[in-house]
Amino acid sequence: MLKSLEYGFPEIMRERLAEGRPSLAIVEDWVALARSLDRDPEALTAALQEAAQVATARGSATVAPRSAFGAAVVEANGELAMADEVFSRWFGGQSDLADFRPLVRLALRDGQASGLVEGGDGGALAVCAGVRDSTVGWPLPDACRAALAGPVRRVALLCFAPSRASDLAARAAEAFGLTPLEARLAEALLDAPNLEAAARRIGVGRETAREALKKAMKKAGARRSPDLIRRMMDLMCGDHPAPPCIEAVLAGAFGATAAEARAAARFAQGMTAREVAEALGVKDATVRGQLKAVFAKTGVNKARDLVRLAAETSTLAALSGAAETVLEPADPNGRLRVVASGDRRIAVTDYGPRSGKPVIVMHGATTGRRLPPALVIALHARGCRPLVPQRPGYGLTDIADGPYLEQSADDMARIMDALHIDRAKVLIRDSGTPTGLLFASRHPERVLAGVIVNPKWPLSALRPAACQPRSMMEALSTGLAANPHLIALVGEILRRQTRTDLLEKVIRQSLAHVPCDQVALGIPAVMDALVHDAQGMFARSSAGFASENLAFVEGWEIPEIVGGERWTLATGDQMALPEAAAIWNRLPNMRFKALGETGFLVYFTHPAVVADLVADA
Repeated sequence: MLKSLEYGFPEIMRERLAEGRPSLAIVEDWVALARSLDRDPEALTAALQEAAQVATARGSATVAPRSAFGAAVVEANGELAMADEVFSRWFGGQSDLADFRPLVRLALRDGQASGLVEGGDGGALAVCAGVRDSTVGWPLPDACRAALAGPVRRVALLCFAPSRASDLAARAAEAFGLTPLEARLAEALLDAPNLEAAARRIGVGRETAREALKKAMKKAGARRSPDLIRRMMDLMCGDHPAPPCIEAVLAGAFGATAAEARAAARFAQGMTAREVAEALGVKDATVRGQLKAVFAKTGVNKARDLVRLAAETSTLAALSGAAETVLEPADPNGRLRVVASGDRRIAVTDYGPRSGKPVIVMHGATTGRRLPPALVIALHARGCRPLVPQRPGYGLTDIADGPYLEQSADDMARIMDALHIDRAKVLIRDSGTPTGLLFASRHPERVLAGVIVNPKWPLSALRPAACQPRSMMEALSTGLAANPHLIALVGEILRRQTRTDLLEKVIRQSLAHVPCDQVALGIPAVMDALVHDAQGMFARSSAGFASENLAFVEGWEIPEIVGGERWTLATGDQMALPEAAAIWNRLPNMRFKALGETGFLVYFTHPAVVADLVADA
């Protein structure tokens, strides 16, 4: 805080940027930030623009499933030093990895290299090779780290093939709501040469398979079978941003020319050959020739195989270029569901049981797409079925075109339609307040009752920006409201700073003014849950954070009319603001509850209290 008094915020930000930790300037020196927002916004904007370009390799984390990786360490001559079980299974337990030697030589020369290598079954796999200093952020097992730590210079091999992990295929099929037959067919199509072979593999006839494929594509929002594979693979690969230039990745891994890589990248992203030709301004025959050349260079002969390889190769490039890859298992208590709405994907976690009374739970600005296990248990004990939709631009939900809050509210109705739910209670927290209340206003017949915990207040109810802010969060809220052009910059800085150690510091500093939350953060499981949740929320994009905050700044008020027989507003002592009754009393049968010594982490610290509020609503 002393620096906040001695230096301006732009200087502090640049100092932190040199350390690779610009996000810490925002949370540790928010007093200087507030002062710069008021006194020198142009200099502040320039500093934030620099910070928003910080390389992802210095601060960002990606999230990927453990079962998608195989790892090994080799000597400079290609001889195997050690391999994990998955790598040995994929490559047949070879002791001399001759096929890897070109990648090993490139890694020894350049530090890192990637490409395709033929597996033990003849299929191509995406592989990245790197020396010790280049693999700091890779998800290598401890045995690999130990083998790299010796005095002899060695190379780590990281293979990424989620298409070979049946648990990931089953999870993706479940997310799209596929039946058991449709799920088995979709998994078989990941590596079967054609539909007939996939049908034989699962023991059904051609026509049965064709009908099942049509239904699976409709549920996933796919136009063709390669598009179904692309959508399956996107879920199976984990949470990560797209590489900055997928054409360059494919050219390097596939050995394709620049023109071939441009065509292959668009084809792999869901375009038909004709659509690729139109997009590139060339003839159909030219594109078909380019794709044929790519097929030959990759050793595949079907569009589905090219889509699969492109997804795995580009994802591995993103993972290997990040500061950290977090091996994240599926939520043990919830089931991911993905609802197709045109070309958009809407994600929701369903905590069940189906027989429970539906409760739509809104996440916050940085965490909340996963619920604490104790809250899930408490809600289940009261007969509830929690459902957590991911708003546009957060997590796995695609960003919306058009007015953000309206799209977010209507997404909730689409989720209810897909899950065959007529009416539900809503449990709203902090930044989810505008969307939750707009949903209750646009779809009043679908809301039974509502509970709002520590809400985000309308901008008109907050202290004016000229007042001295009392906390980092208040400084950000009022400062960004007065300078909306900075919202996207701040969001991108935060997205590029999701490395675990950085996030832990950001979370602690963000809640430093709430004593009860500081106590909760001393519990390792709570901190781990918050960190992993934030990493998943921001791994792909900061567009949700930016769009939602911009919509809030542009004007949001409590709707005049909302559905629901009763509404409850609950706040902790640290969160309460005066004049609550005058602002919130327009909600039906409004009642106010004091949560006592609670803060932002009330879902963790008082799950039974929150569950009681929902049950009594």
